[in-house]
Amino acid sequence: MSITNAQPTPEALLRRLSRLARRSLFGTLSETYRTCGRPGCRCHQGHKHGPHLYVSFRGPNGTTGYYVPQALAEPMRAGVAAWQELQGVLRELAELNRQRLWARKPTRGPRRSDGSSPTRATSHLRDDSA
Repeated sequence: MSITNAQPTPEALLRRLSRLARRSLFGTLSETYRTCGRPGCRCHQGHKHGPHLYVSFRGPNGTTGYYVPQALAEPMRAGVAAWQELQGVLRELAELNRQRLWARKPTRGPRRSDGSSPTRATSHLRDDSA
């Protein structure tokens, strides 16, 4: 296998998770444009105010969110992008864990000391009266 196709190690993924977790912000971003209440403002002729950035997320009481001040827009965008990347890295790590688990999987099910399978029905456990 070449280095360019090498699968990341669990340790490398954990380091990446740690870096991403430090800056991750949970939520979905949306931008809105609005009109104000001032008569004659240019927003009433199609030049709306904005963009105004909002974050929404599902909380314990349903979907909620908050306004993001313009000065925090870029760090917020970076934090939400880090959150999305973090989820991808978690999926990669979960897949590696699954592969390792399946690599250790026994080829046959467990056996009792008498050689029988614990899932096999035995005559003394069945109710044949029905």
